[in-house]
Amino acid sequence: MALLALAGEAAAQSAAPAAATPASTEKKVIDYNASSDTRRAGNYLWPIAGVIGINLVSWGVPYAAGAAFVKVTPSHWAASFRTGPQWDDGEFEINQLGHPYMGALYFSAARVNGLTFWESAPYTLFGSWMWEYFLEHEQPSTSDFLTTTLGGTFLGESLYRLSNAILDDSTSGSARLVREIAAFAVNPVNGLERLISGKSWAAGPAGKPTPLLVNLRLGADGLGLSDGTGWGTTFRTRIRFDYGDPYAASKLTTPFEVFHFAVHLGVSNTILGQGIDGTGVLLGHRFSTSSSQQNLIAWVMSFQYSTNGTKKAFTRESTGVYQLGEIGTGPAWLARFGLGAGFSVHSELDALAVPSGAVTSPYAKYEANRSYNYGLGAALKLEVSLRQERLGRLYARAEQHLYHVVDGARGTDRVGGVELGAYANLWRGHGLGASATRYDRRSNYDDYPSVRDAFWSGAAHYEVEF
Repeated sequence: MALLALAGEAAAQSAAPAAATPASTEKKVIDYNASSDTRRAGNYLWPIAGVIGINLVSWGVPYAAGAAFVKVTPSHWAASFRTGPQWDDGEFEINQLGHPYMGALYFSAARVNGLTFWESAPYTLFGSWMWEYFLEHEQPSTSDFLTTTLGGTFLGESLYRLSNAILDDSTSGSARLVREIAAFAVNPVNGLERLISGKSWAAGPAGKPTPLLVNLRLGADGLGLSDGTGWGTTFRTRIRFDYGDPYAASKLTTPFEVFHFAVHLGVSNTILGQGIDGTGVLLGHRFSTSSSQQNLIAWVMSFQYSTNGTKKAFTRESTGVYQLGEIGTGPAWLARFGLGAGFSVHSELDALAVPSGAVTSPYAKYEANRSYNYGLGAALKLEVSLRQERLGRLYARAEQHLYHVVDGARGTDRVGGVELGAYANLWRGHGLGASATRYDRRSNYDDYPSVRDAFWSGAAHYEVEF
């Protein structure tokens, strides 16, 4: 379409006098995600001040509330440097989600000051180091360094790009206000920088358009504790963002030009479950085997956090609790096959090395005073969907996680799952869906009995895609 428009414009210009050529009315756009063209000392120093500020605010609130863990003295600092980092016994929710989110704030402090993805990543390490060694009296934590730096980099870039996708500086009035509030909620550091700099109300060009597919599910299922809670007792919602077009360019060299990111929530009278998972392309190369098939060979980064969040959250009790935390990186193959008549097949296969994995274990509390083990290992993830552009889709997802326990109950943890589902588009992206999910866990321990656990869960939901 763009080539036809250019050809038509050229023909019109050749047929008319030069003086009659109309001025261009094309709307100017800019890339809100782009780094600064020039580098000054402030681009690198202001993020340091931002990270220090984030840490001091995060430290000051519990300090004012009288929390003991932030009441540090020089003797605590000396002890931290003397002992060095070790695996800690913090709660799963804090270590696997709280620390990555803090890392995302550190990362964003660099991105809003015009730095690139790779330039921003070290600031997550600096923020984690400052917190671990100077702002709490617990010994520095190996796991916290990993989840804050790697998880923070993933969440930071994902949330930064999603917040910028909401913004539009060419709008005004109530529409502008709603966009600014929503973008602030997605990435508070980005929103705060816009308030301080005046960008929140300043007129400017619109953001460069980026393909963004949003899928929202609302429904009920029977997933609960290991003994089952019955059909329809748990309300679940999920929103997923598919950002960018994997096949738009021959090469992807800017990290996270393409990623998908999903947030899950489950609520019943006994649970408050949460989940976040996503994969971002760090670099990739496109190739085609035919006019109807496109492929992307890529190196990706992934993040996963899930817990059924029973009333035992923030405790060391693991009975009935399902938890998985993972940060991974490795090669991936993305493919799209056109079948004609509006049908197409989309797939993604990720083979990941996992430097930080966490899985619930009934025996971890005896070895590490936690409800979960820390492991090092690998993960394999597959997504396949058959889509018809007007009718809907059939889809399948499968994943396997295998960790060698490095801290906790010694042995291996293997956790996997399969989801089969269907979605029928009834009217303009609104439709109904159903899915079945199987959870499977096999853990073999050196000093404790093996753990075997598996169950199926069904779900029905309203679904909208736009």
